[in-house]
Amino acid sequence: MNKLVKAVILSLIICIIGGCAVNMPQRKPEPQTGQVEGQAHINTELTKQVQEVALTVQGVEESMALVIDNQIAVAVKVTGFDRLRLKSIRQELNSQIKSMAPEYDVHVSTDKKLFAQLQKLAEQIKRAPQDNLPAQIKDDYNVIIEDMNG
Repeated sequence: MNKLVKAVILSLIICIIGGCAVNMPQRKPEPQTGQVEGQAHINTELTKQVQEVALTVQGVEESMALVIDNQIAVAVKVTGFDRLRLKSIRQELNSQIKSMAPEYDVHVSTDKKLFAQLQKLAEQIKRAPQDNLPAQIKDDYNVIIEDMNG
């Protein structure tokens, strides 16, 4: 009987240890780019174009955009009755930007908080030396993009 109890306890311990190993997340390897680790490439010309295109969409009052590496993040302010059609505004804006820059990943938001965060990040970029942007800027940008995706 004593050996049976020890065998059951040993089996449970092995199952618990084995079960924990299965659920551990695996890190995905980072894609290799020609850039230095942490360095971000900011496309100011495309940023201005995207902001101008966003303002042409009916219902958009203000726009804020940032283009870093291959990601375009756009946040727009929509007020009044146009807020009832936020989804169609985001879709229209996404398709217009995708048609002008198909090689970029486009992220569009009508959230006021994300608009303010994007605006704050743009100000930090303006104040930072252009030849050596802090890695924190790219990290903050990635957080904004994750929030835009839901």
